[in-house]
Amino acid sequence: MPNHAGCETGKRMNKRDWALVAAMTLIYLIMALINLGSFEAPQTGWEPEHLYESFVVDFGREVEIDKIMLFGGLGHAWGCFGSLQIKAWDGTDFVPYTFVDMKSIFRWHYSTDKVKTSKLLIINEYLRSDDEDDRNRYFRAEYRELAFFSGSELIKDFTITDVNSEKDVSLLFDEQELVPDRPSYLNGTYFDEIYFPRTALEQIEQRSILYENTHPPLGKTLLSVGIRIFGMNPFGWRIMGTLFGVFMLPLMYIWSKRLFKDSFWAFFCTWLLMFDFMHFAQTRLATIDSYTCFFVMATYWCMLEYYDSRAYEKGFFRSLVPLLFSGIFLGLGGATKWVGLYGAFGLAVLFFMSRIFEYMDYNRWLDKAVEQNQISSNDRPKLRRSYILKYWMGTCLFCVLFFIIIPAAIYTLSFIPIQNHNDDRNLVVEVIDSVKSMYNYHKGVVEPHPYSSHWYEWPLMLRPIYYYAGQLLPEGLGSSIAAFGNPMVWWTGFIAFWVLLWLVVSRRFGKTLGTTETRNAWFPVIGYLSLYLPWAVAPRKLTFIYHYFSCVPFLILMLAMVLRYLERTNLIKRRFVSILMISVLVLFVLYYPVLSGLIVPRWYLNALRILPRWAW
Repeated sequence: MPNHAGCETGKRMNKRDWALVAAMTLIYLIMALINLGSFEAPQTGWEPEHLYESFVVDFGREVEIDKIMLFGGLGHAWGCFGSLQIKAWDGTDFVPYTFVDMKSIFRWHYSTDKVKTSKLLIINEYLRSDDEDDRNRYFRAEYRELAFFSGSELIKDFTITDVNSEKDVSLLFDEQELVPDRPSYLNGTYFDEIYFPRTALEQIEQRSILYENTHPPLGKTLLSVGIRIFGMNPFGWRIMGTLFGVFMLPLMYIWSKRLFKDSFWAFFCTWLLMFDFMHFAQTRLATIDSYTCFFVMATYWCMLEYYDSRAYEKGFFRSLVPLLFSGIFLGLGGATKWVGLYGAFGLAVLFFMSRIFEYMDYNRWLDKAVEQNQISSNDRPKLRRSYILKYWMGTCLFCVLFFIIIPAAIYTLSFIPIQNHNDDRNLVVEVIDSVKSMYNYHKGVVEPHPYSSHWYEWPLMLRPIYYYAGQLLPEGLGSSIAAFGNPMVWWTGFIAFWVLLWLVVSRRFGKTLGTTETRNAWFPVIGYLSLYLPWAVAPRKLTFIYHYFSCVPFLILMLAMVLRYLERTNLIKRRFVSILMISVLVLFVLYYPVLSGLIVPRWYLNALRILPRWAW
């Protein structure tokens, strides 16, 4: 067999690589864990069974109340929402004072209406809502903690009287030390966290009906690991997604080192991912996109191991190992979110390209072997047929197992933790029904959203998505979290996509760097298009910029390829690349407040909005 190992020098990780990526990963881990969320949240509460259950809070003196805080829990009803009507004693009777509406759970709700009184009457009522379908519907809420403030002081001395409830009302006041002075992302859910942590808890408790059922269950299963370890609190429901974001860094380094066979460009790619805005903000949010992006990267990394090697040198069964793991990660990605399956088309294209390239290489080796009398000309057709049967047809048959049967099995098995135990449907039927339900849901999502954006807007970041706005802050201060890309990564990366596409199609890339480099240049281009273009025809019409997240690693690879080409053709110096890396870091530091929720002057947040539709 031919041996071309020399041309692959540098593709494997060495001690220096491991030390460098370990340092980068540790630094990013520290950054990501800072102010990730509280380790504590109220765990017990009052769960009224009926409407108008009530009790009286007697302060024993006149107090001035200017803020009421309420934390909601899951309870035992699917529609675990409701409102507390609060009436104040005016000396002769209880008169209407305020309402505290609990429209979501695991976050703090509040009222800032003011009153002077000695007693409050708390009444459980229907959820007040602007949605007509919600009226006279929700009332079986779990109120986990209720607190009263006078200025910045928490009012603690009071007694509970006139209880009209069979449930223990005292549980509503047993964790007062956990009451914050204001709601924030640190002490409660924000944006789509109202869906995923709740559903993860429902999976842990093996409930038969799940709140979030519009995506496959694996993402919630992974999220639930953090809850099992750290509890049902903000840190617990965010830590797993954050760790997957951390794991993306060493994966990016190994991936790009395999592609470029150069430690500097592996460092460059990892640096850009490390300080990309979307990567930081999205992986600290308790949704399922962190897992999907990680599995997509792992899927393509395994395919690269196959694409950038020669199967006939490795041997048949050894060459199949990367394809097996690529299929496994494809299944894991699809079992987390269907976006993970979008890359399957790109995997197929890369696989068949690798077979064509390798077949051409093998024929050239046969010709050379005949010329050097290593084999006879009569043996050549026999060896070629043997190659086709084994490394073409045989590998394709195994790919049916690797990329269809195994992913389908992983997807199906991911439903085991959420099997509905209240009916007689088997697992396969439940998966099929779920797929139909998910498809119909996403196809029917057409309601407008103030921060939605079209697929063609994402590379230019015309509309970031606004996740969080701070509440009850002092005048002139602001706290925000938005998801979008680092301009020096996304904008230059998108330009690099078009430049690289032109360089490859015009064959300028190959003339300068050679055939192998041209083949590798197609790798990120195909991966990027495979994950991006499906959104142009996807049945779901309401989309957001975070759907572009899985494309970002490929964008970074393409930028590195173009810069390396320009450097090798002496159009730029390494100093230019270093300046770009410094610019990426500087922008990350400047925009850190709008990525992390850090409290800063409102004027500073406003100054960061450089495009008309940037809002936070």
